[in-house]
Amino acid sequence: MRAVEHIRRGGRRRNAQQLSRSLLWLLTPAMLLATAGFGVQFWDHWNSARILLCAALSLCALMLAFSLWSQERFWWAPRTLAGLVALAYLAAVIRLSFLPGPGTPGPHLPLLFLASVGFMVCGVPALCFMLWGHTQGRLARDDAGEGTRMDRWTARLIPLLGHATWLAVGVYLLSLLIP
Repeated sequence: MRAVEHIRRGGRRRNAQQLSRSLLWLLTPAMLLATAGFGVQFWDHWNSARILLCAALSLCALMLAFSLWSQERFWWAPRTLAGLVALAYLAAVIRLSFLPGPGTPGPHLPLLFLASVGFMVCGVPALCFMLWGHTQGRLARDDAGEGTRMDRWTARLIPLLGHATWLAVGVYLLSLLIP
């Protein structure tokens, strides 16, 4: 067992990027406070959406605490957080695309646009970190080695998403200024 631990310590790192300790010290108490606050606020009025929200916040607080303890040891904790971020943005896009809010006729294009931009800016890098341990994809890692065709496609897609996001924001702002 010691030999396996030695290989893991001396071998390559699971995550090529790490969250800063100061950010973790800021986010962990804030997430614990938000979880407790929502739990107290919903105490007498629970439904499935509120239970899901409190469970997701509790999971985020737990993963932040594990990451604060040791990101090397609990390498899966930041990846779980990244997966939750990507899932939240994807759920927002799906929710606004197919399930309009009650009492509001017509499409919710401004909210859908904001959710889509949020997914491109935060969700896609979070998804890359969840899968490969780096926000720029597998080829951005120091220990990447030979990449596949999909890895090269992902490496080209990430910068294009940034440019597409700025283009979409510009078109959206122009549409607000020009009636």
